[in-house]
Amino acid sequence: MRQLVFLLLLLSAAPAFAVEEIPATKAVKDALYQNLTSNLACRCGCGTTLKTCPHETCSFAIPARKEIRGFIDQGLGREEIKAKMVSLHGEAILAQPTFAGFNVLGWVTPFVGILIFGYLVALTVRRWTSQRVTATGKTETTQRSADPYLEKMREELKKFEE
Repeated sequence: MRQLVFLLLLLSAAPAFAVEEIPATKAVKDALYQNLTSNLACRCGCGTTLKTCPHETCSFAIPARKEIRGFIDQGLGREEIKAKMVSLHGEAILAQPTFAGFNVLGWVTPFVGILIFGYLVALTVRRWTSQRVTATGKTETTQRSADPYLEKMREELKKFEE
């Protein structure tokens, strides 16, 4: 009985092994090439991607594009090609740095800086608008109320303090 169950399982799995991998079409290869060249940075100093490098005789983009074409023709996938390019040229070839390790600091720092700067500006503006130093060195609030009784009370308190 066990042999029969094993034979049935083996026969049911046979079609999975019989599937032949269909080679990628030209359109799929071109789409992969476009995706990779737009996600990898040119290292010639132009500050653009391999896809948009403005130099016609770029000493980096032209050989890098040929490398990518060769990797695609070898049948490598997107992530495999990116990994090979990083191993050949370093992490600086990535147009968008990875969100891991020390690179997280590069992603988070600008937002933290903006929040801290905004908080400090708000705090400074609030202090400027709420108090004013008089000639005697005492602070006086500059916000006046529309209530006349409240103003009269403030004036009386000011006279009382002097």
